[in-house]
Amino acid sequence: MKAQISLAALAAALSTAPVLAAETTETTDDTIVVTGVRAPSLLERLSVTLDVIDRAEIDLKNQNTLVEALSATPGLAVVQSGPAGSTASVFVRGANSKHVLALYDGIRLNDLAASNGAFNFGSDLVGDAGRIEIVRGPLSSLYGSDAVGGVINILPRRAPESGSEVYGEASVGAFNTYHALIGGGVRSGRFNLAATAEYQESDGYDVNPSRISTATGDPDPSQFTVLSANGGFALTERLSIEALLRRRDSEVDFDTFSGGPSGFQRADDPDLRSEDDSTLWSLGLVYAHPGNAFESRLRAGRVDMTLDSFNDGLVTDQYDGERDFVQWSNAWTPDGLSALVDPVVSFGVEFQDETAETDTAFNAPLSVSEDLWSAYAAVQAGLTARFDVTGSIRLDDYEAFGSQTTWNLGAVYRLDALNTRLRASYGTSFKAPSLSERYSSSAFVAANPDLDPEEGKSFEIGFESAVSLLGREDALRFGAVWYDSEIEDLIEYVYDGALFIGQNRNVGEADLQGVEVFAEWSPVDQASLRVDYTYTDATNAATGAPLLRRPEDSWAVTGTWRPIEIASLSATWRYVGERLDATYDDDGFYASGAGRTPSYDTVDLTGVLDVYERVSMVLGVRNLLDETYEPVAGFAGAPRAVTFGVRVRP
Repeated sequence: MKAQISLAALAAALSTAPVLAAETTETTDDTIVVTGVRAPSLLERLSVTLDVIDRAEIDLKNQNTLVEALSATPGLAVVQSGPAGSTASVFVRGANSKHVLALYDGIRLNDLAASNGAFNFGSDLVGDAGRIEIVRGPLSSLYGSDAVGGVINILPRRAPESGSEVYGEASVGAFNTYHALIGGGVRSGRFNLAATAEYQESDGYDVNPSRISTATGDPDPSQFTVLSANGGFALTERLSIEALLRRRDSEVDFDTFSGGPSGFQRADDPDLRSEDDSTLWSLGLVYAHPGNAFESRLRAGRVDMTLDSFNDGLVTDQYDGERDFVQWSNAWTPDGLSALVDPVVSFGVEFQDETAETDTAFNAPLSVSEDLWSAYAAVQAGLTARFDVTGSIRLDDYEAFGSQTTWNLGAVYRLDALNTRLRASYGTSFKAPSLSERYSSSAFVAANPDLDPEEGKSFEIGFESAVSLLGREDALRFGAVWYDSEIEDLIEYVYDGALFIGQNRNVGEADLQGVEVFAEWSPVDQASLRVDYTYTDATNAATGAPLLRRPEDSWAVTGTWRPIEIASLSATWRYVGERLDATYDDDGFYASGAGRTPSYDTVDLTGVLDVYERVSMVLGVRNLLDETYEPVAGFAGAPRAVTFGVRVRP
């Protein structure tokens, strides 16, 4: 077991992680993460499944959008309805996309004005991301509602440890796609600041599949703008102020399901467009004890979200959400507790005031607000040098439907003689009914303010091991995890044929089971090959029918190679298996609510060549084999796309 690690040492290592990651994209036992216990912690001590996508990996694979960054992650089914900017859902371990909590630096992003409260993963870029931490499995015991299937936490780029740095890139590619990024950071004395500006536009391609007779080849363009900054100032040795600001604007054209000669077909429509914008800011105070074993942070801020749809320039639907929040969070690494090994304690209190306003074509206008108080605590400690336990508990008290308590307990045991880590965890979770699900009404929907939260419980057990081969230490790493989850009181629309009206009700239940397996071989420092396989059995517990858009089998093979010091190559071969979906025939007419959608493969290839001290040329090819496929039935996947760019490294 490693020696006692102070909070200051953990925080310092975390802040430099993007710099250190430039040497390798492999997650090691020394990786420090913050999402697992809401405090800096060694990844090897966590009982939950947590993946890290660092800045070096994002750059090596030439990934600009959040969808691109997440697509090859095991256990995730990332489904986008068209080109960059289009709506994208992420199903973690078979759970619904609304059961995934999205965070930016620990701040909740899920859209409270959306019909089910889900976050649209298709509207974001990752140029300002220092790293992305992904928890597969429930974590409501730390983050509350939505963290049923998992948590995706985007951690921003920070100022360097000292001095200043500048980075940037510019690229051009297929479909007249242009991407530009510029940013940097400075740390001098008591002051630090990091800022990034990013822009992307594309003419896109026709999202209406060519097999459908109503397709005309009309492309669906998109555009993104992201501005972000974070920094702080040390008032005294113990007290600092910090600030965070992020503005993201995105827009994309989309096609209709109510077009064609009949007016009821999937068809091209150049007049349909959506705009998805968000603004996030926070201000805070940070107190650090001189011994650096305790840190307390108090911050307040707001998240504003708007989604507008347009037809021929006229607004048809408006969704506006506003979340004011106050967070008091604490991290403590107590010293001198002889009975425990390297304990980490986190606890805090949160307040949220949420407001949703909608004005849509088919529903009555809605304006409703709700307050929420929460408190959480987590403890991670070694009972022996080989045996770590982690426990967390949280209480959420909603203004409308009362309190909800969730908890998580897990353990890790290291078999040093076999270089193996065994782990297991059990957790409960919940998804609060969205304001729209409770209060929206129309001619066909009656409001139901008495909806209960959806509740989940999940168990997982797994192992990771490493073997030395041909004189190379830990040349082969492999592991597997099995999970079993249930989600009860799922909210579904129930129609009453006698009254000609329906209502959202707690009537559904889902059974989710699966296995995730990986193996990674690193024969030399310059090369690695990783294989990830995911088996998902996600069914409706009442009918036994598979849930839509969850492939039973999926896998990804990723290889990296540095043939010479100045050149790097990365290739990813991804397979998505057959799955059920709402399907449409070749004339664009609705065919089935649970039809079979074929499997598909895609191959992405990226090469990076260092041409000067901090300057690289980047060549990327997505869908190298030009596979014709539909990630969502009735929506075409992107054809082969070649991109060329220049990057300036920090």
